[in-house]
Amino acid sequence: MTGPAILTACARREPQPRPSPPEPADFSQADDAAEAAGGERPALPSEEPVLRVRVLIVRDASAKVRFGAGGRWIELSWPEGEESTDVPGAVRPTASVLHAPVEVSIGPGGFSILDALGFRPPVAGMQVLELRPLPTEDGAPLITVQGRPYPGVVRLVPRSDITTGGYDVVNHVAVESYLPGVLSKELYRHWHPQTFAAQAIAARSFACAEHAYFKDRRHYDLTNTASSQVYGGSEAGRRAIEGAFVTRGTILAHGGRLVPGYYSSCCGGVAADARDAIGDHPFNDVPPLRGRSGADVCTEAPLYSWTIERSASDLAARLKAYGEALGLDPLAQIGSLRAIEVSAVNAHGRPREYAVLADGQGQERLPAEALRRALDYAAEGLPPPDKPLWSSNVRIALSGQTASIDGHGHGHGVGLCQHGAEALARAGRGHASILAWYYPEAELVQAYERVPARG
Repeated sequence: MTGPAILTACARREPQPRPSPPEPADFSQADDAAEAAGGERPALPSEEPVLRVRVLIVRDASAKVRFGAGGRWIELSWPEGEESTDVPGAVRPTASVLHAPVEVSIGPGGFSILDALGFRPPVAGMQVLELRPLPTEDGAPLITVQGRPYPGVVRLVPRSDITTGGYDVVNHVAVESYLPGVLSKELYRHWHPQTFAAQAIAARSFACAEHAYFKDRRHYDLTNTASSQVYGGSEAGRRAIEGAFVTRGTILAHGGRLVPGYYSSCCGGVAADARDAIGDHPFNDVPPLRGRSGADVCTEAPLYSWTIERSASDLAARLKAYGEALGLDPLAQIGSLRAIEVSAVNAHGRPREYAVLADGQGQERLPAEALRRALDYAAEGLPPPDKPLWSSNVRIALSGQTASIDGHGHGHGVGLCQHGAEALARAGRGHASILAWYYPEAELVQAYERVPARG
């Protein structure tokens, strides 16, 4: 999951890899939260979790966002308001039924809501709002956000930390309704059903881990981009729906606890350890996330191996800017580069650390993923590189002012390799066998009912 680009067509002559999360969890950035969590991986969910997925960030106070399909009805609810100024002793209502599409804007005084019939509900101040589609005769209702339909409901959460008038749109959706919208964006539509089933279990396990971690820490668990896993709402193909359905409630586990189902587009043949590539957090310190041994089967992936050239001065400038941004003095003082060398590898031979050598300075050691971020770092006056690093599994050779970068894979390389899973599926392996290969020692556990509860 290495970038925000989403591919929806799979009939291209030379398709690009699907996006996969490079740094899906903020686990490594929250040591205090890890301590509060007792240093343990989360327990398996006993019932289907309701996820909170941020699907839109509104930063412009003048922006007007449309919710709901034309002709539908939406229930708007909000916390109890202040005492009404119109009728002494009366309390403002806390819900209204609105005719879609509903137009929402926000300013210093709070949200402004206008429905298609010109009605403005009495919403006051900066408060969380919820929009829920009312039932219809033609199936389960969906809520649309700027024309894109989503299952569940959405909540509008003011964000004073980003800008005056900014807010998040967060889709509250049951995990089994969420998954088809992930599988349709993470895999090619024509890929094998067993690949979809394996991906469903990995994505479910990842989402449940994010939910367990963030439910008491912030107002959303995941985003709809590659920073978590790409999510397209209710737009899903048949194989995506079937992949989620046939694996309903099945979770990756180890020692009776949840295993985050990290995955990437292509591991490049060598597995990464989650402690190196994702973060040194208790959630990641488990055998199934330490990588499998042996060469992988993703050799047909478009980015299994690749070579790019960048100027040595460009690499030095990005290392310097990265060091300045993070307060890493040796990098912030960097001059001309002499070499970037692998200084440590994991148990499978994949680079986990690099040494950066510059004229007049000693070595500065960087974790592999930190080096990738540094060499692709963008800042004011330093636009994103034309040729980014697709993974941190690289060898860099400097010759004069030219840096030749030979790389393997696309993404962080932890857990499931999507292109490898497809190769195994086409070779006759079932989803359980695929997952056993990519998550050694993991168990597949039926965490909650396989058939949806009725009533």
